[in-house]
Amino acid sequence: MIGQGTTEGSIYRLAPESESGKVEYLVKDQDGGVHGKLDPPLDLGQIREFGRENGRPLDRVSILQSSLNCTHCDNDIAERFSATSSGDLLCWNCAQDRIGEEDARGVTHTTDPTKAILSTSALHHKNLCNYVINVATGCTHGCKFCYVPSTPNIKMRGDMLKSHAGVDDGQAEWGSYLLYRDDLPDRLAQKLDRKRTWEQTKDGRGVVMISSGTDCYQDRRAAQITRGCVIELVKHEKPVRILTRSPAVVRDIDVFKAANGLVTVGSSIPCLDDEKVRSIEPGAPAPSARLDALEEISNAGVPVYVSMSPTYPTQDREDLRDLLTKFKERLDPDVVFHEPINPRGGNFQMTVEAAREAGQEELADELDKLRDRDHWVEYSKKQLTAVRDIGDDLDLPIHLWPDKEFIKHAGDDAEFFRREREKMESPEDYPKLPSSA
Repeated sequence: MIGQGTTEGSIYRLAPESESGKVEYLVKDQDGGVHGKLDPPLDLGQIREFGRENGRPLDRVSILQSSLNCTHCDNDIAERFSATSSGDLLCWNCAQDRIGEEDARGVTHTTDPTKAILSTSALHHKNLCNYVINVATGCTHGCKFCYVPSTPNIKMRGDMLKSHAGVDDGQAEWGSYLLYRDDLPDRLAQKLDRKRTWEQTKDGRGVVMISSGTDCYQDRRAAQITRGCVIELVKHEKPVRILTRSPAVVRDIDVFKAANGLVTVGSSIPCLDDEKVRSIEPGAPAPSARLDALEEISNAGVPVYVSMSPTYPTQDREDLRDLLTKFKERLDPDVVFHEPINPRGGNFQMTVEAAREAGQEELADELDKLRDRDHWVEYSKKQLTAVRDIGDDLDLPIHLWPDKEFIKHAGDDAEFFRREREKMESPEDYPKLPSSA
């Protein structure tokens, strides 16, 4: 273990020292005590892994508090920074001058120039959060139904995506670009130190969600950014909701446990037919692996939840019961959020085509039928009421997410679904603040 620090965790910095012509970087605490060393050449991934593997859960190495230089121009790293795909540290000027690098999968990686750190969010209407942090722009999972490419975060940043990552169409090319926010943990720490007010609505509960616009554990680099952000939020006693499709989330169980009830971890699991899910979530890990990861986290005593979204029109009542029973038996989650698939939006045709191209003809045909509004309304009503009723049978906390457009056409059930959509309280027993955890 490095350092003795405070119970909240310590911030470490790297300081270069030369002995007999050999340079090494000492890991120092804020009082100047030495807790380890790293030999050059340094890379960002190596620095962040040192903190994870050698420190206590809430310890973190700060790049901006270290004496480090840009690997390209040798200027000091100050205020903002990024890195190459291989981890070479870049000052902000050099980071902005670089074009994207393409990996073996054809995914372009580069730096996200956004100034955004912590953003208020309308997702409190779904009882999810009051704030969001997105560790990157883009997502390699490339889910065909994903709503994110149709949001301003992508649609209004076309020029930036073109110049930085060579993206011509943010929606059509969704899954083929990823722009990282490497300096987010350091900048978040500064922002939280300065922030004097905190939004906390009844339905959002002051929670910070990581992430709503990308998958925060989709690869090692994103995971390292996420870990740093979670550490800073927990040290500032802010509740955190993690949503990911990646089993790699288990790498940070130590941080989640140290959060003592401030962190809840969830995954999107619409069904457990791995091939069917892969047809429209081509780059995402299998849902069976997501369930395994959540089970491991739950067994560690960390609060978990499930986003059972979006469920498919090929799933009947028994399919939904089987799925919910597995959640109950293996996870005992604080809540299961449920939402049927929505056929609106330009990406729905891509979803149908992807299912057909993957040989999932039944899924493609049933999705295609949802273009008819009455058919979609009937399907949505059946699934939402089935999930509600099964949840009652299993004593499983359910939170429904009925679509606003669906409610307009739900007939005699419209008032019930309207109340479900607008309710201010969730059955979820979260967050558990330090005083009550």
